[in-house]
Amino acid sequence: MKDGVLETERLRLHTPSAASDAEEIAGYLTQNWPHLAPWSPERTPSYFTPAFWERELSTRATDPGQRTLLVRTRHDDRLCGMIAFTAIVYGPAQMTNLGYNLAEHAQGNGYLTEGLPVALNYIFEELDLHRVQANYLPRNERSGRLLRRLGFTVEGYARDYLKINGRWEDHILTSKTKQEEA
Repeated sequence: MKDGVLETERLRLHTPSAASDAEEIAGYLTQNWPHLAPWSPERTPSYFTPAFWERELSTRATDPGQRTLLVRTRHDDRLCGMIAFTAIVYGPAQMTNLGYNLAEHAQGNGYLTEGLPVALNYIFEELDLHRVQANYLPRNERSGRLLRRLGFTVEGYARDYLKINGRWEDHILTSKTKQEEA
C-alpha cells in the first residue's frame, strides 16, 4: 500500500483521513442507509454525523486492530463503498474479520469483486495475517456469491450471531487463509 492507497483498474481504495473524509462518509451513510440498514446493526443518529466519523477515524488511525478502506471509483472519485478489517489479532491466531458495504448506485458493477482481492492481498502480504473471516446473513445471497467467488470457504452456521437491524440474526461463517490466496 503506497501512501495508504491501493488501486485497481476502476477503483482506488484508501485509508480515510479524519479531517478530509468524515463529512463524505457521513453523507454516504445517510444517503445509503435505506439500502444498508437490512444488513447492518442499528445505529444512533450521531453515527450519521461528520463529528462521529472524525472521532471514529482518529481512533482507528491509532488502533492496530482495525483497518478501514474507502472504495472510490477512479473515473469520478466518488465514494461507492467501505471495507473494514476489524479485530486484527496477531500472535498464534494472525487473523481478522472482514466487513464491507457498497452504495446502492454501485450495486451490480463488480466493484467488490474487483476491490476485495487487492484489499485481501494487503492483509495477507503487508500485514502478514494468516486468516480472514467473513460472515453473512443467509438471506444475503449477493454476499454469499461474492465470498464464494473470492475463495472463502463455508465453515458453519451460527444461530443468533449478531444483532442486525434490531433483531438477532443467524449467520453463515466463512473464512479464507493466506495459503488459499496464493
